[in-house]
Amino acid sequence: MHSILSPCADELMTPNNILNMAMLKELDFVAITDHNTTKQLKVIKELEDSYEFIFVPGVEVTVKENFDVLCFFKSFNDAFIFDKYLEKNLDGEWGIFEPKDQVLTDIYDTEVGTFNKPLTETSIPYNELVKEVRKLSGLLVLCHLDRQYRSAFNIVNFDDIEFDAIEISPYSKEEFLKKHPQLNKYKVLFNSDAHTLLSISEKEYSLDLKDKSINSFFDFFTGKDNE
Repeated sequence: MHSILSPCADELMTPNNILNMAMLKELDFVAITDHNTTKQLKVIKELEDSYEFIFVPGVEVTVKENFDVLCFFKSFNDAFIFDKYLEKNLDGEWGIFEPKDQVLTDIYDTEVGTFNKPLTETSIPYNELVKEVRKLSGLLVLCHLDRQYRSAFNIVNFDDIEFDAIEISPYSKEEFLKKHPQLNKYKVLFNSDAHTLLSISEKEYSLDLKDKSINSFFDFFTGKDNE
């Protein structure tokens, strides 16, 4: 899900609105993954104890090759460390967006400022991203492969790169996987990729985990759940 810090997210995607909607949907795991920054996660961390679901700290990174990658971390602190690296490598342009489209809030959803560098893309090559995420024992998921825009599907050879899973829109998953059966060998996520409150998914998909914990979530993707 994207908060109002992401330039393309709806203005109602404030931290409390997102988390309350996720609670109404009875979700077990929630990942707020803004574009190329984790700065809104500081507020999410403060709100964490008010909710029962598991938070997966993350970010959606647009790499130099012009495709998107979800990066997940086991702790908020790891996500904050990674953000320092991201900020040094921001390389976007404003285009149709402006600083007013990148809003930071406090725990009450009150605007406390905006972020004044474009969050649209970075100058980070994918292989370098992998190294930086692995330093923090993070996961990498290739985003929205079923889309034409910023998808790794037609850009890289999957056999030549390292990643943990792929992500496909739940609305086109059956048709896309049927058309590209070679993708079935990978672990697949069907994220809502929500930019609006109404697009936050219902509790439709599940992972076979040992328990409801961040460690079990990571173990599922690293193969440790089979040990």
